[in-house]
Amino acid sequence: QGETQSNSVWMPTIDSPNEKMTQEILMTVDNKYTTLSNGTMISSIKNPNGSHTDYWRLDLPHSPYLAMMAVGEFKKVIDNPWNGKEISYYVEKDYEPYAKNIFGDTREMIDFFSNKLGVPFTWPKYSQIAVRDYVSGAMENTSATLHGDFMVYQTAREIADEKKANGVIAHELFHQWFGDLVTCESWSNLSLNESFATYAEYLWNEYKSGREEADMHHYQARQGYLRGDKEANLIRFYYEDKEDMFDGISYTKGGQILHMLRKAVGDLAFFASLKNYLEKNKFQSAEAHNLRLSFEEVTGQDMNWFFNQWYFNKGKPELKISKKYSGGNLELTVEQKQDLNQNPLYI
Repeated sequence: QGETQSNSVWMPTIDSPNEKMTQEILMTVDNKYTTLSNGTMISSIKNPNGSHTDYWRLDLPHSPYLAMMAVGEFKKVIDNPWNGKEISYYVEKDYEPYAKNIFGDTREMIDFFSNKLGVPFTWPKYSQIAVRDYVSGAMENTSATLHGDFMVYQTAREIADEKKANGVIAHELFHQWFGDLVTCESWSNLSLNESFATYAEYLWNEYKSGREEADMHHYQARQGYLRGDKEANLIRFYYEDKEDMFDGISYTKGGQILHMLRKAVGDLAFFASLKNYLEKNKFQSAEAHNLRLSFEEVTGQDMNWFFNQWYFNKGKPELKISKKYSGGNLELTVEQKQDLNQNPLYI
C-alpha cells in the first residue's frame, strides 16, 4: 500500500504527493505466478530456471504513492477495450467465471466519466485486481486499481440480488482523473482526491439508476457524516498525523460540498470548470485554490465566498425552521443557530 508515504519502504523515491515520476518495474517470478503493475507490460521473458521476467513501464508521470506491483496465482480476464486501451480484471481462479459480472460496467463507466468531464481517460490501460488481507478497502494505483477481495467478490447468484462492487469501482476509477492525473499538492488538500471520488458514486448512480437512487445514496452518506462528532476544515494545514486526513470530512462531507457547488453554479459551468481544472493541471499537483480559480475563470464569478465557507472553515449550519400559515399563505422562517464564533454565517 503506497498511500500515504509507504512506497519509499521498497524503492528509493521522494515520497511526497507533489513529486511526479515515470517508472520501469521488472519482476522475476516463478512461472506459476502472474504479475501486474502500472502502465504497459513491454515484455515477458521465460528464463531457464522455471521463472519469467515481466517488464512493466509507465511513460506518463504520476506520484510515487500510486506505484504498485502485484504477484500471485491470478487469472487475467480481458474485457472489450476502450478506445483501443486494454480493460482487464485479475481474480483468483474460483472467481474467473464471475469476473465480467463483477467488473463488467467498467468500460461503460470509463466512457461515461470521459464524456462527462470532457477529458478522455488518459492512462494506457485500466486493470483491476482483487487481493486478500488488504489493509484498506481499495486503492487507485495508476492504471492498476487494487480492491480488497471482500469489497468486490461475488458469484453470479449473489450479483443477481445486488451488485455491491459498483460503488467502489466508480470511486477508484474517478481517481484516475482526480488523484492520479491531477494530484493533491499535499495531504492537507486530500479533498481534491477523495471528495471527487466519493461524488463519482453519486454521478454514476444518477446516470445508471436515476436521480432518486442517487439521492438516496447521497442522503445515506450525509447521515453518516452528520452522525460523526469530528469537525475540521475540509482543507487542513495542521493535523497530528497525515492519516487523520482520511475521514468522513475529506470523503463524505467533501462529496456533499461538491454537490452544493454543482447546484450553486449549474451543471454546464460545474463540468466545464472541472474540465478546465483537469486540463490546466494534468500530470501536476494542485491545491484547493487551483480548483477555485478554475471555477472563477469559467463562471466569471468571485468564488471566495463558497471556498472560505466550505473548504477553509469547519462546521455546518444548525437550522431552526418555523412556519406560519395565514390567509392561504405559508411563511417559512429559517434561522441559523450555530455558534458564529466557531462557524461562519452561511450564505
